[in-house]
Amino acid sequence: MAANKRTTRRKTRSETRARYHIRAQAKKRGWDTHHVDTGGEFLEENETERYFPNIGLGGKLPDFVMVLAGEPVAVIEAKNDLKKLNTAITEACDYAEEINRSGKHTVNIAIGAAGEEDTGFSVMVLYLTKKGWKPLTSHGAELTNIPSKRETELAIQAGNSTTVVTVPDQSDFIDAAIELSSILRQAKIEAPLRPKVIGAMVAAMYEGEIVTTPSKALASVNSLAAAAINKTTDIPKKKKKQLIDALKLSGADFNRLSGYIGRVVTILKQLNVKAVLQTDTDFLGMFYEAFLRYGYDNNSLGIVFTPRHITRFCVELTGVRPKDRVIDIASGTGGFLVAAFDRMLAQAKSNAQRETVKSNISGFDTNPTIWALSTLNMFFRGDGKGHMENGSCFDSHNRALIDEKYTRAYLNPPFSQDEEPERMFIHTAMDALEPDGILAAVVYAGIFAD
Repeated sequence: MAANKRTTRRKTRSETRARYHIRAQAKKRGWDTHHVDTGGEFLEENETERYFPNIGLGGKLPDFVMVLAGEPVAVIEAKNDLKKLNTAITEACDYAEEINRSGKHTVNIAIGAAGEEDTGFSVMVLYLTKKGWKPLTSHGAELTNIPSKRETELAIQAGNSTTVVTVPDQSDFIDAAIELSSILRQAKIEAPLRPKVIGAMVAAMYEGEIVTTPSKALASVNSLAAAAINKTTDIPKKKKKQLIDALKLSGADFNRLSGYIGRVVTILKQLNVKAVLQTDTDFLGMFYEAFLRYGYDNNSLGIVFTPRHITRFCVELTGVRPKDRVIDIASGTGGFLVAAFDRMLAQAKSNAQRETVKSNISGFDTNPTIWALSTLNMFFRGDGKGHMENGSCFDSHNRALIDEKYTRAYLNPPFSQDEEPERMFIHTAMDALEPDGILAAVVYAGIFAD
C-alpha cells in the first residue's frame, strides 16, 4: 500500500503542469472544473470512486472524469511528455472500458493529453462506437482540444464519433493572439514576418501533423504547407510556386523559431484550427484581425481589417447573387471576398451554379504575405480557382484584369499613403464595375470631403 501511495505521489508531481493545462483548457471550453459536490463537472483521481463507488475501476485512477447531468461522460489521462500521447489515450480508453464493463455507467469519450509548455501540448479525443474507438470529428476533421460541453453533448446525441465544432469566440482569438505574439517575440521573429509564420503553420496543420522536434520542425512546416498547396487542382502551377515561396520559413530570420514551434502548434490546436476551417467561419480573417491588432501596430504596414459583421452587412446590403462577379482590389486577408463567397454559395441551387461562384471571386494585394493569406483563406473555403493576385491594382498590366468586368466590388482601402490616397482606390474599384454594378466601400467620412 505504501509503495502504491508513493507511485501516485510521484505521478502527481511529474504531471502537475499537464493537469493544470487540462483544467485551464476545460474551463475555457465551458466546463466547471470544480468538484461535482459543489456544482462542478470534474472529478480528479480518488474523487471518482468516492463519488461513484460502483464505477468499476477497482482502485485504478484516471486523472479526470468529466460529469454531465450527474453521469460520467468522459475520462482524461495526462502525461507530461509529448511522446507519451498514445500511451495517454490508450490508458484513457482502458479506463472507459473498465467503467462500461461495470454496467452501472456508460462512458464513450476518452481523452489523452500530453506535453508541457516548453515542448508543446497535444490532445487526442476518441469516441467509442459499435466498431470500436474512433477519432471524434467535426466536418471530417479531428478535434484537437478537450471537447466543449456542447461538443460533448452533440457527440453523445449523434453516437457515431461526430460532433459540431464550437467556433472560437473573439476572446479566444484575442487570448491566442496575445500568447502567440509573446512567443514569436521570444523567438526574435520580426513583426512583419509574424503573419507569415502563422499562415505557414495553419496551412501545414491543414495538411497533417507537424513534427515539433526542433531539428525537424521548420522542414516539417514547409513540407506540409507545400503539400497542401500542391494538392489544389485549379490554381496554376506558377501561382502555386509563388504561394509556397511566400509562406516558406527559411533562412536566418526563422532559424530561431525551431524551438518554439511546438508551443505555436499547441495554441493553434486549442482553437481546433482544422475543424473550424471546415465551417463557414472566416477563421484566418478573425485570427489575423486579433493577431495583428494585439501583436503590434499594423498601421505601420498599411493593413486594414474590416470587422466580420461589417463584411457580412456589405454583401447583404448589395444583394450579392450566385451569378455576380466579385472583386476587392485591396483584399487583405479576404474578409469581403469570404463573406461574398459564403453568401453566393448558400444561394446556389446546383453544382453548375456552385462552380460558377468559385470562378467569380477576385482580389489584389501587394503584400506577398497578406496575399498568401487571402489565397489560403479562399482555398480553405473551397474556392481554389486562384483569382487572387499579388500585385497592385494600379499597375497598367493589371488594369486589363479589372476594368468593367465585375458586378460587385467591395473595398476598405489601406490607410492613406501619399502616392496612393484612398480616393484612388475608390475610383479604381468603380472602374472595375460594369454598368449597373454596385460598390460597397468602408472609408472615413472625411474622404468624401476630398
